[in-house]
Amino acid sequence: MKRLLPFLLLGATTSAQATDTLHQIYIQPSFANLKIDDSHGSGLMTQVGYNYHFAPMLAMDLSYYMTASMNDIVTNNDKASATGATIAAKMYFPMSYYGSFYGKFGLNHTNVEYQYKVNNQTLKQEAESTKPYVAVGTTMMLLPSVSFNLEYQYMSLASDDYISSIGAGVNFMF
Repeated sequence: MKRLLPFLLLGATTSAQATDTLHQIYIQPSFANLKIDDSHGSGLMTQVGYNYHFAPMLAMDLSYYMTASMNDIVTNNDKASATGATIAAKMYFPMSYYGSFYGKFGLNHTNVEYQYKVNNQTLKQEAESTKPYVAVGTTMMLLPSVSFNLEYQYMSLASDDYISSIGAGVNFMF
């Protein structure tokens, strides 16, 4: 067992940084659920981001996201969409040389735009908020500088509203 321990530690420290790189960019399409006023709408969300690795198992994650316009959330013929940015600390928990679990905790700044009609007149409401952000996921190496990830994320919005999403993305390391 004592001889096996160094190999396990080697795999643990190299999974997040298999290519000895500090920078990573990613694109992650997701299926998102947007809750507004006790009603839910779902649609696509696209997220692009950048990671800077301080250590093999610790990174800073910056991202920008936007949802597609989601219809019929609270009433018929209404629409809602969200755009925003996140900043988070990302910590990896290695499974093997080829992959790891990770968790993110940080802040999201979101602008939600809600449109609805009253008497043939379209009205808009916008809500801007900065709230906590959490995500958990797994990443698997495909090539030395390319990995694949699956992620669940939860973002609090103004009032009791939120966005939750499940997505799959591609990461490029350099």
